[in-house]
Amino acid sequence: MPLRDALSDDAQTSQRQYLIAGLILLVQGISIFAPMAVLGGAIQWPASLDFSPAQMLPLLREQLSSVRLGYGLYLGYSLLFLITGVVTVRLAARPGPLGALGLTAIGAAAVSALARAIGILRWLTGSVVLAEAHAAPGLSAEGRGAIEATQAAINAWGGAIGEALGVATFAAIWAIATSLLILRDRRLPAWAGVAGLAAGALVALPGLELFGMTPPVSIVLSTTGIQLWFMALGGLFVWRAWPRPT
Repeated sequence: MPLRDALSDDAQTSQRQYLIAGLILLVQGISIFAPMAVLGGAIQWPASLDFSPAQMLPLLREQLSSVRLGYGLYLGYSLLFLITGVVTVRLAARPGPLGALGLTAIGAAAVSALARAIGILRWLTGSVVLAEAHAAPGLSAEGRGAIEATQAAINAWGGAIGEALGVATFAAIWAIATSLLILRDRRLPAWAGVAGLAAGALVALPGLELFGMTPPVSIVLSTTGIQLWFMALGGLFVWRAWPRPT
């Protein structure tokens, strides 16, 4: 895209749009630390994702209020990702109808947000019911074993949808598609696109679990990478919204 056209496109994006988008991205980048702090203190999250049902169900019941607060915050963060995904694509792309790359990015953001929400709901619904049933007085060893097997299945299913698909696979597709859009349309600096490609590759690694492979990095580390990219983009947008002396 010629420099003159890029400057013309940028002029069509108001300072208010940049400011709103920047604040959304900064909130997205920072807000992950709230559920991490609540759940980490209550149930040793994210290590608790690998706890056995016999260990996790009593812990879940004992810390139910904190679990609901922590996963409620995590749910809000996950749904916010859809808004983050849309506003980033809109500011990265040239004005006018979105092409295939932009629509792919937005579609991936929508699927990612939905998959994350489904994964989180396993801790706010089915797991809570199982935790209460697991603590029922007079429950036989066979009954307790059946509940634990059900919890193991729910956790594996929800984890595959939430973490492997939502947090890893479709978030990576969004990040990579958005980064390619940045590099193609040149409305944002090239470093933003290159950093996004690196963040997308990093966040995709936990998705290897779907193919029976052990990821080389934890989901916390991979998520931290994309959070830093959110904050960098947020800072860039706020900087662009800042009034310049004439």
